[in-house]
Amino acid sequence: MTSRHRTAIAAYVAAKRHLRVGGEGAKTVKQMAKEIGTDPNTVRRWLRRDHWDLWTQHWPSVNELWEEAQRDKAREGKLRSLADARAGRELVAFLDRSLQELLNGTSAVVEPRAE
Repeated sequence: MTSRHRTAIAAYVAAKRHLRVGGEGAKTVKQMAKEIGTDPNTVRRWLRRDHWDLWTQHWPSVNELWEEAQRDKAREGKLRSLADARAGRELVAFLDRSLQELLNGTSAVVEPRAE
């Protein structure tokens, strides 16, 4: 890596170009790399080396990313189980209605709704 990337990143951060336009947090490392004209790994490396306080303030650590991924998986699992339970209840209700119609002799079977 040449020192010009390091200098470019330092100037970029000093000019506060690493912040989003609305002022709500920082840009992604990929966005910054594209604007500077280098690859994301270089930006990540120099930010961690030279601007540690900004790095820890704006960009998550590997542990934080992993924890968020675990929370997302748990949420998806809960939503899936809720959807499965609802579908199961609807299927049981449909089968009960169908059975009742067959027993009553009014076999007007209607397919369950597809959602």
